[in-house]
Amino acid sequence: MIHIVTDSTVQLTFQEIKDNDIAIVPLKVEIADKSYDDGVTISRSAFANKLKANHDFPKTSQPSLGKFVEVYEKVSNPEDQILSIHIGSVLSGTIHTAEMAALQVRQSVRVINTGLTDRGLAFVVLKAAQLSQADYTMNQIIEQLKLYIPQIHLHCFVNNLDYLVKGGRANRTMGFISSLVKLKLELTMPDGQLKVLNKSRGNKGMQKLVNNLVNKIIEDHKITQVGLSYVDTHADTDIIEATIKRARPDIQIINQQTSPTIMTHVGPNGFAIIYI
Repeated sequence: MIHIVTDSTVQLTFQEIKDNDIAIVPLKVEIADKSYDDGVTISRSAFANKLKANHDFPKTSQPSLGKFVEVYEKVSNPEDQILSIHIGSVLSGTIHTAEMAALQVRQSVRVINTGLTDRGLAFVVLKAAQLSQADYTMNQIIEQLKLYIPQIHLHCFVNNLDYLVKGGRANRTMGFISSLVKLKLELTMPDGQLKVLNKSRGNKGMQKLVNNLVNKIIEDHKITQVGLSYVDTHADTDIIEATIKRARPDIQIINQQTSPTIMTHVGPNGFAIIYI
C-alpha cells in the first residue's frame, strides 16, 4: 500500500484530505515571539489577523526531523510504502528534512520536490493519490508526476516586497526601491525556481497583469482547474473567480486562504492564481 504525505503549505480542502487519506506535516511559523505549528496550533485566519496586527515580521522554519519520523511511522506499517510530496526547495528546506527522515524509518519512503506550493502542490498530491488508488506502482506514479508537474503554473501577486526581503526571497535593494515607487510583482515558479515575471507600479499596473492572466485562462480550453489563494482578503480572488465562472463555468475553482508559511513571504494583500 502507498501512503501520501505532504506539508502544511498545501492547499487542499478538508474533504480532499479526508477522501484521499492525506497526512500533513506542519511547518513552523513564529510571530510576536510565539511559535506555532502551521495549521495545527494556529489557523490560517488567526495567523492572518496576527499578521495585520503586528509590526514584527514573522519567521518560518521547516518541520523537525523527529516530526517527519513520527508521521512516517504513524501513517503506515513497516511493509508499506510512503510517497512524501513537498513544497519547492527554493522556498523551504522541508524537502531536505524529509529526505533525512526517510533514511531513519523502516518504511520505504520516496520524496518528491515539486518545485511548487499551495494549490500547485495540491494538484500533485491529488494526482498521486488518484494514481495510487488506481493501483499504479510507486515507480509508475513518480514517472507520471514528472510529466504532470510541468503542466502546473503558479502566479503570485505581491503587493508588499518587505516580506519577501525579510524572508530572504528578495534583496534589500529591491525592497527599498519598491517602497519608493510602490512596485508590485508577479512571481512564477518555473522548474522550481522563484522568478519575477512582471513588475508594475501601483494598483492599476497590477490589475492589468491580473486581467491579462485571467483572460489567458478563459481563452485556453485546455485549462480545467484553477486555484485561487489569498493572504488576508479574498476581495481580489472573489472577483477573479466570478469572472472566470461567467466565461468558463466548466473550470473547477478552489478559492481559499493560503497557509501561514506562505503568508510570511507574500505579505498582506497578496494572492495567487494557480492553474493546470
